[in-house]
Amino acid sequence: MKKIEIVFRMVFGAMFTPRILAIWIILCVVAVAASPFGTFTSMRFSQRLIYWVSVVTMSFVLGFGGHGLAVIVGPRRDAAGRFFLEGLFAALLISTAVWGIGRIPYFAAAGANLSYRLALAYVLLVTIAVVGIRAIVVQAFGAPSRAAMRFQPRLAERLSEGMGSRILSLSVTDHSVCVSTDRGQEVIRMRLTDAIGEMEGVEGFRVHRSHWVARDAIRGHDAAQGRVFLELVNGARVPVSRTYRGALEEAGII
Repeated sequence: MKKIEIVFRMVFGAMFTPRILAIWIILCVVAVAASPFGTFTSMRFSQRLIYWVSVVTMSFVLGFGGHGLAVIVGPRRDAAGRFFLEGLFAALLISTAVWGIGRIPYFAAAGANLSYRLALAYVLLVTIAVVGIRAIVVQAFGAPSRAAMRFQPRLAERLSEGMGSRILSLSVTDHSVCVSTDRGQEVIRMRLTDAIGEMEGVEGFRVHRSHWVARDAIRGHDAAQGRVFLELVNGARVPVSRTYRGALEEAGII
């Protein structure tokens, strides 16, 4: 729940920047002036004003919400995967809102009562264009959102290019830390406690004096000769010491 709170606070906080507010105002003006999909002739100006300002505003809110959901459920995915999720969530949320607004009697009587299928088709076209432009900007200029960056741990910045940012586990090796990602392993010269500190924003557990694991990397657990081991998604088995076992039991991991 803490992660969800942080993501949505950052996502919706970004809505109130001068740039985003300026874009919202411009789109409201353009939408009311153009009044597409037959609303220019079927609605009075007052209806068009209220309808299109409502649609644009809800689209902004739910579009940002779709981005937040993509950050929450897709941290293990690459950028393309998160953009796909963002577009999917935004399209479903916004089309539902557009369909619902059109069913309000004040607008429905003026011909705004679209079928859900038609509303989804319109929204999908717009969403694909918007998310596509965002993807191009991020890839070209390296400007991901603050929320997405928040859940790419600082430790990932120490890894070599190609190692990815989804860190599965940390293990002590000599005077260094072996960082396991979904793309391989790399040894970094630092203390385990410092490495764990740089995993802020990623839920995980210290399971042994020499091991830390991310929660979403845990696939299961087993016991052998009285010892408990966590099974990770990359096939690794990590021992759990008695000192840290209680926290895993409380979290329902074992």
